[in-house]
Amino acid sequence: MRRILRWLGIVVVSLALVSTVLSVIYNASTQGTVALSSGGGHFVRTGDVRTHYETWGSSGRPVILVHGFAESTFAWHVFGPELASLGYHVFAIDVRGFGYTERKPPYSLSADTTQLQRFISAMHLDVPGTPKAVLIGHSSGAAIVGNLARLHPSLVAGVVFVDGDGTPYGAGPGWAGGFVRDPWMRSVVRLVTRHTWVVKPFYNRLCGSTCPRWTSKEADGWARPFRVRGAEDALERIIHQGLIGMTAKQIEAVHVPASVIYGEHDPQMGRDSAQLTARRLHTSRITAIRGASHLVMLAQPQRLAAAIDADIHSFGSST
Repeated sequence: MRRILRWLGIVVVSLALVSTVLSVIYNASTQGTVALSSGGGHFVRTGDVRTHYETWGSSGRPVILVHGFAESTFAWHVFGPELASLGYHVFAIDVRGFGYTERKPPYSLSADTTQLQRFISAMHLDVPGTPKAVLIGHSSGAAIVGNLARLHPSLVAGVVFVDGDGTPYGAGPGWAGGFVRDPWMRSVVRLVTRHTWVVKPFYNRLCGSTCPRWTSKEADGWARPFRVRGAEDALERIIHQGLIGMTAKQIEAVHVPASVIYGEHDPQMGRDSAQLTARRLHTSRITAIRGASHLVMLAQPQRLAAAIDADIHSFGSST
């Protein structure tokens, strides 16, 4: 029995050593970054970080789109023009730690909220007499727009939580880092961001059959931001520290017009979660988007735009 246990121990240690060596070799052979440029969009200074953003339309009530974990402004590339066609001036920002925004810690709810507040100021959307912005947060982005509305309600015309309840979904510190350590963590990050066939099954599951086809252009749009300088370090830090989120009491302290929208097939947010979130936000406006999963803005951009348009009209004409 002791021989068997000793043999098993040797095998386990050997496998760990081999996988570590292979991981180090893979990491060394895949070094290299791309320039901090999206090939489009704009940059603006928002306090201590240079923020990348996209915009569609040029007039109408301002709407700011805030993406979720592991996303970027590219997540809105179909939906942004769709919403702008309804008469809105649409902005989408890359949250610090993602997209083409400068990688600079901290990566926290407080820092993300400050970034959004300063973006509003940089776009002169806080000028008296200027129509206030409607904030739309997807997935974990809901926490950012909700937190800004809680802290600075005078800047906000309303908030829309899309496929997100504002909480960290139970993904606290070390939610993934506990079982993926360096150098394996770096290898996992590169496998996902540099070999798009790894991501395709997740994209199909979170998006559904009505989403844009997984072409090389679509794949590059999602993966390229993770190859800019500092992106891997930022992602690893974010994974180790846990997802951002508000507490239930903080969400209940949001007192601006609000609505909740979710994809009917979203595995992360169903009807019960949407109803609970709506109660916390003191709203009865809940919309389930047919034929959509978690990436509702890609699966059903027209239906989502129509739902948000209706919500904004219900918010009233507050400036």
